[in-house]
Amino acid sequence: MTELNRIDNNINGELPKENYNIVIVENIINPKEELAQFKKTIQVFLNHKELSIYSITWEKLLPKPLVAFTKQLDNEDYHKDDLLFPSIDILIYNLRYLRTWEWYSSQLTETGFKLIVNGGFKTQFLQMLHHQGISHSNLFIVKNKQLYPTRAGTDVLTYKTWNRETLELKRN
Repeated sequence: MTELNRIDNNINGELPKENYNIVIVENIINPKEELAQFKKTIQVFLNHKELSIYSITWEKLLPKPLVAFTKQLDNEDYHKDDLLFPSIDILIYNLRYLRTWEWYSSQLTETGFKLIVNGGFKTQFLQMLHHQGISHSNLFIVKNKQLYPTRAGTDVLTYKTWNRETLELKRN
């Protein structure tokens, strides 16, 4: 089964035999929509491997909420919040050139979802989820069967509010 097929078909938290990592997203408002948006981001990336990382086309292909969130960040936000990337081309660069993972499965839960990858995802998945407007406090990593919270400086969402309806990021 190809990686793209696994995104659509491995939806019950299937685990690879070895060398996998798990990201858990908990206590979010609309887990099904957030998971679908994250999957779309990965599918766009996988389907456009030949597109230049600097192409403006990425902004048209990627989910609108991710692009809108990224474009509304200020310079001060990057200095405070380590899970932010300054532009879409940096996101694509990180996915393309720092990639040590392969999608394996996902699982929707009552208040969130799980993402399982072969290999290691570094902070790439956490950054993308954060750029969907998901707070640090809702993002966890499982390593050696232990659950670890995300720690990355000051969360931009502690002093700004992300409106999923209007796609506006505004200072509190």
